[in-house]
Amino acid sequence: MSFSITGIASGMDTAQMIELMMKLERLPYENLQTRKQELTREQSTIRSINTKLVTLRNAVADLMYSSSFQLTSAKTSDSTVVSVSAGNGASVGSYQIHVEKLAQKHVVASAEFKKTDSAGALECQVIKLYGKGDTAGKPIKLKGSTYEELLGNLRDEINNAGLGVWAALIETKPGHVTLTLTADKYGTDADMQLGKLTDPGDQHTYFDTSSLSVLESLGLVVDNSGSYVLNTQAGQNAMVTVNGIEIQAAGNTLTDVLPGLTITLHKSGDATVTVDTDVDKIADKIQKFVDAYNDVVNTLRTHTAKGADLQGNSTLLSLSMRLSSLFNDQVGGGGEFRFLFEIGLEIDKGVTSGSNMTGTISFDRNKFKEAFAENPEAVKHLFTYDDSGSASQDGVAVRFYNELLNWTRSGNGYLTTMITGYDSTISEITEQMERLDYRLQNRQQQLEAQFAAMENALAQLRSQQTWIAAQIAALTVTSGN
Repeated sequence: MSFSITGIASGMDTAQMIELMMKLERLPYENLQTRKQELTREQSTIRSINTKLVTLRNAVADLMYSSSFQLTSAKTSDSTVVSVSAGNGASVGSYQIHVEKLAQKHVVASAEFKKTDSAGALECQVIKLYGKGDTAGKPIKLKGSTYEELLGNLRDEINNAGLGVWAALIETKPGHVTLTLTADKYGTDADMQLGKLTDPGDQHTYFDTSSLSVLESLGLVVDNSGSYVLNTQAGQNAMVTVNGIEIQAAGNTLTDVLPGLTITLHKSGDATVTVDTDVDKIADKIQKFVDAYNDVVNTLRTHTAKGADLQGNSTLLSLSMRLSSLFNDQVGGGGEFRFLFEIGLEIDKGVTSGSNMTGTISFDRNKFKEAFAENPEAVKHLFTYDDSGSASQDGVAVRFYNELLNWTRSGNGYLTTMITGYDSTISEITEQMERLDYRLQNRQQQLEAQFAAMENALAQLRSQQTWIAAQIAALTVTSGN
């Protein structure tokens, strides 16, 4: 139990005395606390560097393979006919596109009705539809006293049922409406038909013929010379010719016709699609590598500089030197380019004073593009070459990736091991602090109890002194008489 000592008996400020004594005894605890804070900051720095190294590792991983140097872009001679975009795997070349006709979605329309006219004759009638593989079908009861209400409710029921069609109510002229049903997909394989759905794999939407009279009253079917047919704008497949080869497609976006290309059809006509290597896309990947490398180097320099939290840390200094070596070492394999400076990447380009050196890469984008135009295979080799005999001869991206994996690998990477070591040390210090804090609390309680006992003893002595003084005074009075 804690209590305050005022020093009434002794006249001393015993509370302040205890505070000063405890302040001295807490110095070891405060030293541990300071050390824990230092280690936590250092660990946070190591974590940050590890994260930046992972970013660098990912950037070089994107430059390890030939596909990274085969990026393309596509353009069209007439974007009103077709538009085009290139993805992975698109081959350099030229393609003549002739669009004969666009794919269309199947549309079924009702008759035109005046909104306010009574629909009483149709109310409570039932039509049945099948769609999206549902062989049981969906019966829909018509509800509404006017045609606007009845057609609006029918629209909502169809849309909520998910039958592979989308219903809409269109005002064809003031006060008049028509119900339209549009297939979800393009082409003839997804159109609407009369009949029943018996195959779950069937993608058509069917109007059950048991409700022909209701469908006819709505104008969704018409009598064609004694045979009922849907009142439709037929769906159709797109018809396209690519370099003389005829192609049918169920939609107006072609994704599988030419590998790596997405071609969107807009109207009938002719256009030429050209696919070329996109050096700017490749240069963007190089720039990501440069930015990630410079971020790591700047972070290392900041935290190992004089007065910094990790000044002179041997592991980080070793990492800094290793990064420089990975960048500057020669690439084997007999390619035309053996060093990165030959294609526009150079550390401390033009810097002659050691005090001005930063260790960061400058990237001459134009020089890189010129080198790639001159010999794309040699540029690719500089990054992707994998020497089975000597890792020191590997391409830049390959050797960077393999080395950075050693530093950042989960569990036993050099930096991840450091982070784990910090965890262990911080945990030990925390335990020491907890034990020391417990002892300090006991020590403070002990001092408070000792001083309290002293005050009690002094108070008793003072009381005895007062009694003795009173007794002496009484004796003196008695003897005087």
